[in-house]
Amino acid sequence: MTFSAWIILPSFALTVLAFFLLQAFAPPEYLWLIVLPMAVGIGGFVIRRGLDEWWYSRHPPRLADIEVNILKNNFPYYRNLPANAQIEFERRIAVFRLHKEFQMRGQKKIPGDIQLLVSACAVQLTMGFPYKKEFYERLGMVVLYLRTFITPELKDQLHAIELNQDLYNCLLLSVEMLVKGMQAPKSYYNIGLYGMAKAWRVEYGIREEDMPIEDRNALLLKLHLMRGFDIGYIFQYTALADMEVFEMCTEHFFLFPEQMQTELPEIYNYLMNVFKQDPANRQTPIIQEFSAEQKAP
Repeated sequence: MTFSAWIILPSFALTVLAFFLLQAFAPPEYLWLIVLPMAVGIGGFVIRRGLDEWWYSRHPPRLADIEVNILKNNFPYYRNLPANAQIEFERRIAVFRLHKEFQMRGQKKIPGDIQLLVSACAVQLTMGFPYKKEFYERLGMVVLYLRTFITPELKDQLHAIELNQDLYNCLLLSVEMLVKGMQAPKSYYNIGLYGMAKAWRVEYGIREEDMPIEDRNALLLKLHLMRGFDIGYIFQYTALADMEVFEMCTEHFFLFPEQMQTELPEIYNYLMNVFKQDPANRQTPIIQEFSAEQKAP
């Protein structure tokens, strides 16, 4: 039962109880007293989402054992973290899911494991910073499609990822391509990390010109050659006319850090500073321990 339910249900129960007790044992002029618990119940119902967010931001629910097992089996970053960092990782997933709306297109129910893994991708980018309630304030919704999709914005080509910013940032992802990227990262892009990098770039105003890029074409060539991808392979995912350098570099940074550190050291060091992490150090990628003194982005 949610935190808000612990307030709403007893308030309505007390309203009913008070009504019968006052009718039976009190003069009619005291019946107005039932307004008090009723007002609490109605008010709690109206703001129930805000109540739950407030409470669980301070007291995040623990992940279920089955969810922890999914992370251990399918999310190497989490699996390699020390125990205290794993607890923090779980806490951030719980808070992220409370603040973001998830929708599923093509079927009614959102697969719980997919929602968990998408949230884990979002949290992975945040672990170099101390806890705060919202790292992706502009990201309002994650929309999941079973397979690649077409949208009004990109209606001429199937794609697997999109950040729609018409009203508020809405991240669209293909479940099929997300799973492929997690199961075979050498053959597919991880669109969970790629998509959260898009949201991160928009959130914190990161520009390509801020990156230490001497030769853009040479950088893109190296990124493709790291996994033997054909040049322009990313277009099958984004359907965009241009390649998104920050997103591509971030995905490589977290999945193939040793290669990037060797072949693109300037980019690697830049992303270390952006995310406060050193993923080439697989056991302790977080550069600093969580502390109040460390500033969040």
